[in-house]
Amino acid sequence: MMKKNLAIITTKLTDGGAERVAAILSSCISSQYETYIIVYNDEKLDYPYKGNLISLDSKPAYNFFSKIYNFVYRIYKIRRIKRKYKIQTSISFMEGPNIINIFSKCEDKIIISVHTFISRRSSNYWGIYKKLIRMFYNRADTIIAVSKAIKEDLSGNFGINQEKVKVIYNMIDFDMIQRLAYEEIEEKHMEIFETTVIVNVGRLIKAKGQWHLIRAFKKVKENIPDIKLLIIGMGELGDYLVDLVSKLGLEKDVYFLGFQTNPFKYISRSKIFAISSICEGLGNALIEGMASGLPIISTDCKSGPREILAPDTEMDTELKTIQYAEYGILIPACDEIYYDENVPLTKEETILADTMIMLAQSDDLKEKYSKLSKIRAKDFNIDEILPMWLKTIE
Repeated sequence: MMKKNLAIITTKLTDGGAERVAAILSSCISSQYETYIIVYNDEKLDYPYKGNLISLDSKPAYNFFSKIYNFVYRIYKIRRIKRKYKIQTSISFMEGPNIINIFSKCEDKIIISVHTFISRRSSNYWGIYKKLIRMFYNRADTIIAVSKAIKEDLSGNFGINQEKVKVIYNMIDFDMIQRLAYEEIEEKHMEIFETTVIVNVGRLIKAKGQWHLIRAFKKVKENIPDIKLLIIGMGELGDYLVDLVSKLGLEKDVYFLGFQTNPFKYISRSKIFAISSICEGLGNALIEGMASGLPIISTDCKSGPREILAPDTEMDTELKTIQYAEYGILIPACDEIYYDENVPLTKEETILADTMIMLAQSDDLKEKYSKLSKIRAKDFNIDEILPMWLKTIE
């Protein structure tokens, strides 16, 4: 029996939770489907994948006319690929590829996946996508939302037909994370882990709110002098965050490691995983931190952390103070305002700081939530999530 031909469309195979899920999915289904992974460019391939990789050789654009050109070019190229390889199902990840997947439809079944709580995203870039989402997402055959809150957002704020939306949480490869966690770290980084380390993993962008974490860490450092903060990721706010660390006098205590192909060897040697996000889709990094066995402190942002850490609670809960949830600690989300070093901590930053101090000083609580983290992370393992994808693809 011949395999069906399936395309996975994503921007790249590096530096992002959605991209990692796309790579994992390709590895899981390549034995059942003739899989073609279509990326905008293949300059970096950090995530392992299986299938036939096709690069559009399309670089990012930085002005309006170049963006329009890229948009038309990518639709044209992907439509040709779909026809050439007789693609029967096309799955796309994130807003740009989703729109292009819809516009390049041939005879294929269109499945798009939404990894962002769209209502909370801002900027001119997102303004355009919001209009396109309202106009065209209903043309997809199936829409995958990676959280229940995203499904509600799509239907309530963008007019998306609820019957088309299916919630499938992001999946992780639990066993792979366990293996990678035992890899040796570079000698130059060993001294970081000689004391208690709080780790944060995520792109250095506004949505992740790392400046709030850094400001809160100043208070943590005043109470626990030998504690360290490790931030893994890269992004447009990198220079701003490094400058903030310098102005706060934390250069010897805050470490930026950039993007890491294997972040797990650093995560597993840390003591606390802290999420300072203003908004999330689901929170891949959070789940991976749990799989690494770390106790979690996370802002109760839209969306994802509450569904992961407190799955039996109301998703629209407005948190005002710390919550010791079933699988981790939730705290109120911070605002979107950039503060400099001279501004006193906000109420939410103070709660974040106090929670990090409390957890760092409580061995019993760390041990309790460390065990619960691994238990919960297994709910997102491949063997739990993949059957939902296969049923959707059929």
